[in-house]
Amino acid sequence: MMNAKHRWVTLFVAICIFLIPFAAWAITPFAIVGDSHVGARNSVYAKAIDQLKKRGASTLIHIGDAIDTPGSSKQWKSFLDNTGQEMTLHLAPGNHDISGKRSLEVYLRFFPEPYYSFSDGDTLFVLLNTELPGEESMVTGEQFLWLSKELDKPYRYRFVFLHQPLYPAVRLHGLDHNEEARDRLHRLFVEKKVSLVMAGHDHIYKRAVKSGITYVIVPQLGGWLPPSFLTNGSSSFGYVLSERKGRSYLFTVLDMEDTVKDSFSVGR
Repeated sequence: MMNAKHRWVTLFVAICIFLIPFAAWAITPFAIVGDSHVGARNSVYAKAIDQLKKRGASTLIHIGDAIDTPGSSKQWKSFLDNTGQEMTLHLAPGNHDISGKRSLEVYLRFFPEPYYSFSDGDTLFVLLNTELPGEESMVTGEQFLWLSKELDKPYRYRFVFLHQPLYPAVRLHGLDHNEEARDRLHRLFVEKKVSLVMAGHDHIYKRAVKSGITYVIVPQLGGWLPPSFLTNGSSSFGYVLSERKGRSYLFTVLDMEDTVKDSFSVGR
């Protein structure tokens, strides 16, 4: 017969087993931004950071073209000053961040890893590099092999972030420059059960589902302005905020006036 002490121990263990999964789901809100082009006259990156801080975002995932001039240490320092130290920054570089070997060397002074991953609870976040010299507009070679192994890790969710989109809003403005390599990458995402792929580069917001994967191109925060017919006459500036809702993630797309432009969930 179980005594009182043993009953309390059993109850405590049962409660812990019940609560552990929910603890893994208690992920702090994070933000996704792209194409901030710090150094360009129309960059609103600093303003976006202020808005994200007010919304409680503690992690920032930037999907490239952080600065406007490749290899500019001055712009990198300005970018980091604008970001501040209140949020944890992750970056997948764009073609304005890396354009050849020299600017890659400068980039690596500030961000030592050209591509990498991190995890939070039951979710794997993978940041890829579509700008490696000799491998522009592709994810191939050693990076592809590394990616395949990373996606084998046992996580409920696998989110991928990269600058150039697999399926751009504008033809031949992304990884579709090399369709064979692009299709190979998409098949890997399907095989490894990637839930979400987020890119930038187009300066136009777009969301689509392909083979069960949600593909998103995030709004810009500076740089070249797309013609109004591509944005339906609305502003192309904005950012994405994400928070965990039980077993799912809720993503909200906002413009610089904090108007909700779209929202969607990823989860199962």
